[in-house]
Amino acid sequence: MATYVFRVTLLPNPPLNFEPAEEVWREIAIEGSQTLDDLHEAIFEAFDRWDTHGYEFQTLDEHGIATRSYVHPTLYSGEPSWRAMTSDEVDRAIDDAAPADAPDEAKQTFRELRTDPPAEANAADTTIESLEPTELGGLLYTFDFGDGWEHHLELRETRDDLVTDGPRVVDEYGDAPPQYPDITE
Repeated sequence: MATYVFRVTLLPNPPLNFEPAEEVWREIAIEGSQTLDDLHEAIFEAFDRWDTHGYEFQTLDEHGIATRSYVHPTLYSGEPSWRAMTSDEVDRAIDDAAPADAPDEAKQTFRELRTDPPAEANAADTTIESLEPTELGGLLYTFDFGDGWEHHLELRETRDDLVTDGPRVVDEYGDAPPQYPDITE
């Protein structure tokens, strides 16, 4: 079983006045047999969070298109990963958001995934290895749906040495903002 090192980059959150001048990230090593729930716990600790909330991971393909949702165990219902869109809604989304040079293949994938979404999965039952990390375009992790802390995960390295004591931070950059910043300043 391999160990995977993901760079977890905290994305800007303008409603909470988090728009850093420099990136804020943590690199986390996690064994392939560990789960997305284990990865969530590692991210939670790495960014100095203390109040638990719901979360979701979405796998991304090479074009950055979300391909499936993996949710917090207590939120898991087996429902579709997201609400199905009509053809008109998909057309508007592509017209409004797709880059002009987006390949037709990416648009078709988006269309298929939005009109017939895959079932969500339980993060506690999903191992890192089962995601085929070397084939992923990345992961999007959202923590606390009210405040919407978003993180982009990119596979940086695959190692043969195992992380037997659970996921761990192996590198970091930038200061994590407080979970609940004072937004009245």
